[in-house]
Amino acid sequence: MTLEQRVQRTERMLIMMARSGLRARDEFREKINILIDSQIKYEEIWRAKSDEVNEQIKALAIAQAELAQSQKLTDRALRDYLNSQRRRENGNSSS
Repeated sequence: MTLEQRVQRTERMLIMMARSGLRARDEFREKINILIDSQIKYEEIWRAKSDEVNEQIKALAIAQAELAQSQKLTDRALRDYLNSQRRRENGNSSS
């Protein structure tokens, strides 16, 4: 093999390696872009679900506060009723 043939062969090999490197970088960029797109979509879905859950938590907190207030009123009414029954049993009623 002559020196000229070796140089040409080396040039062909370098060109093939360069093309292969370009293809690998293009594939790598494509995969990175796919990952970025997937992450953006996931974050949008997560944000929407998070907002939905936060609204449900707020509604639950309001319902719980209303239930606690109702329970206080019920406890007060029950105490008053029981006290009135005790007064009747002790003969302190005005009837």
